[in-house]
Amino acid sequence: MVYRARQPHPREIALRILHLVSYSLYSGPLPPTLGLALAQRQLGHTVWLAYDRKRGAFNEYEEAAAPWVDPDFDPPVPLTLSTKSSPIEYVRDVQRMRRLVKEEEVDIVHMHMSHDHGLAALAGGRVARIRTFHAERSLIRRFGQSWLNRRADAVIARCHAHRQLLVTRFGFPMDRVHVISGSINSERFAPATNSERCKARAHFALPLDVPVLGHVALIDGRGQEELLDAATALGESALHIMFVGNGRREQALKQRIDNAGLNDRVRLTGYLRGGELLEAYAAMDAAFVAQPGNDASARAALEAMASGLPVLGVQTGALTELVDDAVGYPVSDRRVDSVASAISKWLTAPSAADTRGRAGRAHVIAERTFQREAERTITAYEQVLRERSTRTAT
Repeated sequence: MVYRARQPHPREIALRILHLVSYSLYSGPLPPTLGLALAQRQLGHTVWLAYDRKRGAFNEYEEAAAPWVDPDFDPPVPLTLSTKSSPIEYVRDVQRMRRLVKEEEVDIVHMHMSHDHGLAALAGGRVARIRTFHAERSLIRRFGQSWLNRRADAVIARCHAHRQLLVTRFGFPMDRVHVISGSINSERFAPATNSERCKARAHFALPLDVPVLGHVALIDGRGQEELLDAATALGESALHIMFVGNGRREQALKQRIDNAGLNDRVRLTGYLRGGELLEAYAAMDAAFVAQPGNDASARAALEAMASGLPVLGVQTGALTELVDDAVGYPVSDRRVDSVASAISKWLTAPSAADTRGRAGRAHVIAERTFQREAERTITAYEQVLRERSTRTAT
C-alpha cells in the first residue's frame, strides 16, 4: 500500500523540505514522518523523504518501508542513508546531500535519527536543520552528541518530559525545543460498525459477548507479561486478550499463556498489516499500551483512540500526556496490581468505557491529525528561518 499526496492547497510562502529517516522498516519514526510529509505537501510545500534504501526488512517481525512510500517522495539526488553504510557510501552521502541542498535550494533539512543528523551536519551549507527526537534512547548522552546538537537550529520533542531532558541534559535553550505531539491518520483508523465488529470477532475466533482487551506491539518486553499476570490475578473473569505482533520473545509468551491456563482466553494473531490490522482493532473493546515504543509518540495508543477504543495506558513518556480519565484509564506503573486495577475499572463500567472511547476519538480528530502536526511543524520552521535571517542581517 502506498500513501499518495492529494493536490496541495496554495500557500503564500512555500518551503522546500527534505526529511531524512535512516530507517528501512515501516515502524518507529517512518510512519509518522511519512504522514507529516504528506500533510506538508497538502499545505503546498515541496517535500522529499529519503530513507534507508540498503537494509530492507532486516527482521521477520516488521515490514519494509519501501512499499508504503510513494517513489514521488524520492529526492532527485539519491541517498543510501543507512546506519550500515560503508565508509565510501557515507562519504558519498555527505557529498550528495551537499549537492542536493544546493541544487534544489532546500530550505529545511528535517533530521529524524542520529545518523541523519551527522550527515546533515557534515554536509553543511546555509540550510536550516531541525531534529526530531523520536525515541527516549536518543536522549542518552553519547560521544559527539554535543557537537551534533550545536548544529541543529531547533529540535522537536514528542512530549514535555523529553523537552525537559533536552534542556537539562543537553543544554538546549527552551525556546529552541518545540513540543509537537505525534499524530495518526484518523480516516484510516476509525470506529468499527456493528457488522465490522461481528465479522472481526468471527475472523479471530472470539465470542461476541465477551470484553476483548487488545495489545498491539512487538513481543519483546512491551508489557505482554504484565498483562497476562494481571488477567491471571483477576481470576475467572470473562476478559479475553488479543496480542497483535511478533517478536523474539513470542515462544516464551506462549509458554507463559499455557502455564497460566489462559489458552482459551488469549489470541495471538501474529504481525498484521493493512486491512488485517484494522480488523483487529474492530474486534477489540479496549487497548492496553505499556510504553510508547520506537517512535515516542505512542502510535499504538493513537491508533486505538482513533478507532474509538478507550486506552489503558501506563503513565510513561507521551502516554502520560495522552491517556487520562477522559479518554481512557491511566495506569500508574507496570506492576501487576496496577494493571489489574485498571482492567477492573474498565470491566465494571461499560457505558463509561464507551464514553471514554468516543472522547478519545474526538481528541484525535481535534488535536492529533497529521494536518495539525504539519501546521505546527511549519510554524517551527518559519520561526527558525526568521531567526536565521535576523542573525544574518545583523
